[in-house]
Amino acid sequence: MRRITRRRPSPAMIVAVIALVLALGGTAVAAGTIKLGALTNGAKNKTVGVGKLTYVSVQQTYNTSPNPNEGFKLTASCPSGTHPLGGGTKLLSPAFDQSNFFLISDYLSSSGYTSQFFAGSNGQADVVQVTVACAVSRAVTGSPPSA
Repeated sequence: MRRITRRRPSPAMIVAVIALVLALGGTAVAAGTIKLGALTNGAKNKTVGVGKLTYVSVQQTYNTSPNPNEGFKLTASCPSGTHPLGGGTKLLSPAFDQSNFFLISDYLSSSGYTSQFFAGSNGQADVVQVTVACAVSRAVTGSPPSA
């Protein structure tokens, strides 16, 4: 029967364990000092309010032909006191392969998200949905690009 012998840990292993203990201790100390109200006013002005994200969607059915020369516009607007962060356009038509939908442009505005597109025909109605994500922020700088 073989006897199990214990070896002493190498100096590299001792240094590695000490470094691990110090790193974990430093993380614990840092986490304990950062509290919810610890942000300065300057930092609060640059952050979006936690838990105050709002999504707004609007949809419309288009079945007219011909389309206007500049296409249709559909806008999802943010509620009062919130600012748009981003958005998107989605085609909800059941028969995508027969759709005449064509996105010209979509963009943020100061109050929401606007999409400009061609849609619908005499033979196929297109249902278009525009969604905007809105949030509360203490300070807003700059403005979205013009359409």
